[in-house]
Amino acid sequence: MAKLVLLHRTDSIYDDEPDRVYDFPRSYLSAMQEGRGDWVVYYEPVKAGTRGYFAAAKIRDVVAKPGVEGRFLARIEPGSYIEFDKPVERLRDGRPFETALAHPDGRPKIRWGATVGGAPIAGPRV
Repeated sequence: MAKLVLLHRTDSIYDDEPDRVYDFPRSYLSAMQEGRGDWVVYYEPVKAGTRGYFAAAKIRDVVAKPGVEGRFLARIEPGSYIEFDKPVERLRDGRPFETALAHPDGRPKIRWGATVGGAPIAGPRV
């Protein structure tokens, strides 16, 4: 199973409903299939808001998006979506919590190698 961080914006142009379904392109199908049956964490990017990591849910299954070639839906296990009481910021005192998101000198960096829906995922697959 893969550990995934899913980028979500409240103004998303995709058919995302964090408590029900996550819309993504074919290029991330393999990673999302690896995440079936496991928990994911939702992250709101800095440009979209201030929530940081704000919820978790379990991926029930992954299916082709009806009527849209090359897009897929990760369906969320009913009742598994949990919003955090308090969002977890990506940075504290200007430094990332995750060492994989920092340069050796501690400056933050974005992990561009992992993306979903055309936008960067905040953290590495672990």
